[in-house]
Amino acid sequence: MMAPQEAGNWRNVTVNLTDLLFSVSEAMDISDVSLADHQLRTAFVAAEMARTAQLEYPQVERIFVAALLHDIGALSPEEKISAHIYEDLLPEPHCQRGAKLFREARWLEPSAQIVQWHHTPMAEHESIGHSLANPDVLGAQIVFLADHLERAIRRDTFILHQTDALRRRVHALAVKEVHEDLISLFDEISGDEYFWLEMVSKNLNLRIRERSVLRSIEVDGTTARSIARVFKDITDFRSRFTATHSAGVAVCAENIGQALSFTGRDLEQIHLAGLMHDIGKLVVPNAILTKPSRLTDAEHLIIRQHPYFTHHILSQVRGFEQIAEWAGFHHERLDGSGYCKHLDHNNIDLGAKVVAVADVATAISEARPYRPAGDKKFVLRELQTMSDLGKLEPLVVSAFSDRYDMIMAASAHAQAEDEDRYQQQYALAM
Repeated sequence: MMAPQEAGNWRNVTVNLTDLLFSVSEAMDISDVSLADHQLRTAFVAAEMARTAQLEYPQVERIFVAALLHDIGALSPEEKISAHIYEDLLPEPHCQRGAKLFREARWLEPSAQIVQWHHTPMAEHESIGHSLANPDVLGAQIVFLADHLERAIRRDTFILHQTDALRRRVHALAVKEVHEDLISLFDEISGDEYFWLEMVSKNLNLRIRERSVLRSIEVDGTTARSIARVFKDITDFRSRFTATHSAGVAVCAENIGQALSFTGRDLEQIHLAGLMHDIGKLVVPNAILTKPSRLTDAEHLIIRQHPYFTHHILSQVRGFEQIAEWAGFHHERLDGSGYCKHLDHNNIDLGAKVVAVADVATAISEARPYRPAGDKKFVLRELQTMSDLGKLEPLVVSAFSDRYDMIMAASAHAQAEDEDRYQQQYALAM
């Protein structure tokens, strides 16, 4: 059997990157009403400024991508809310984490420096000899202004009743925080009601897509996989106890898939489903995800929403239709006792059954604050019990159990690589 990293050439899966970026950006902003459309609106303002400045399209696109995901380094809903209401007095860590995450994917990497500097005042740039002639400084300053403006908007007040106060807020940034040329540029784009009404419109996502601010491009499986790893990281890297979980699930699912004769596109998709199965946890507070004891019933209900959001996020991406189902249904059970749709065995695809077994096996084998890691005997016994009770697919459990040592060795290798990357690049900044 092939090692997981050699299992496919990653040419069988194509995905619409625009859909993926918009969908994840939306998910990052739905964890609290105060964040609703924050990154999308910030991206709208940034793109309007960049286009009005007559920047070349590649630079406009770099700025737009940075703005659309500028808070990606604020890994928890709590941190995002703190940054949004400007109680985050030390914004640099989430800027630095965001830049690191961007640099993990080739398509995102060109915007990384803009993300790193999006809270850096102009005076700080000038103190080390930077000017707007540097495209990254210019982009970061545009996102700085757009982000500051959007955070100042009150969700409970009609936008046209706020415009004078918002303009004053932006002008207060002049010189020290934002270069005067960009304040003038903002005045140019914000002089009419259309700009303000467009920014808060309910269909802003569609309007931006219609303007082709971001190319609608199809990327191959290799690129999709690198970007999927970034979005996996923004959920898993919130806690050292889950930092390597999805990496293990992906390899475990891929190897089970091989045992069940998955090939080509299906094998690639099962890996991606494993990587992104928990992306819906973007909406779950860190206080619950990292709780050092068992969850209360009320807390468990909050956790139970995450498969819904996993499915919601991924199903909006052209090319991820099958992945959305396999990843989003990983907590469904054959007897209908799972969540969130309470599907039974007749309505759960084999791929989703594979990810479910991979998720349970990986989770049991990992240590948690309230229990030690399970050994081989314990993992197999628990899986067999769930199979006997009609919760997990016996065929899948058998395929995993028959190859336990090989599969868990491959999974452990992938998790060790992720653990090393987490410790070196992210743990100290958490």
